[in-house]
Amino acid sequence: MEAARAVLSSSSAWLLLGGGYLAGSIPFGLILALLVGKKDVRLAGSGNIGATNVARVVGKKLGIVTLVLDAAKGAVPVVIAGQVLFADAAPVERVFAEGAVGLCALLGHCFPIWLKLKGGKGVATGLGVMLAHRPEVAAVGLVVFGVAYGVFRLVSVGSLAAAVGVVVALAVLGPRDVSLVPLALCVVVIVARHHGNLRRILKRAELKV
Repeated sequence: MEAARAVLSSSSAWLLLGGGYLAGSIPFGLILALLVGKKDVRLAGSGNIGATNVARVVGKKLGIVTLVLDAAKGAVPVVIAGQVLFADAAPVERVFAEGAVGLCALLGHCFPIWLKLKGGKGVATGLGVMLAHRPEVAAVGLVVFGVAYGVFRLVSVGSLAAAVGVVVALAVLGPRDVSLVPLALCVVVIVARHHGNLRRILKRAELKV
């Protein structure tokens, strides 16, 4: 807990956390769909602003661009935290700071203040956080996603399976200390945001891209 206290006692850390949230809250999918596709993705498909629904409503190319941008808004704050503001901190403090700002970026994506807290499900942004913070764990998640999607042909199933894969990878690879708390919360948020998908999966009514 000392690492968490050290990070959260820093005024620059709170600015970073706020910046992470604001970065994550940029609704790239909605903006791109309105500018390029002339469609409000909130009114079609699943109503989600994330890459999957953008691909479903406007086209796969724009969905891929949304995926990259949503991942970047998770990765960039983590890189700034680890390589700039906390570059000289103790390893556990740096890791905690990276995870905390990544969590804030994820929360910004899922609950953007600009859209009355009605955002995306956090998969792409969570991927960006993991790629910048723990690339080996991100690799496990991507492999599990690919296998699950290949079998079921449902992005939501792949995403949920990847979340489980990430949890397992974190438990196996460690380190098992306070620095894992923000990452664990990221996974909890992503799974919770898929509650509607889980209901549709059980009813065999889940939407495909």
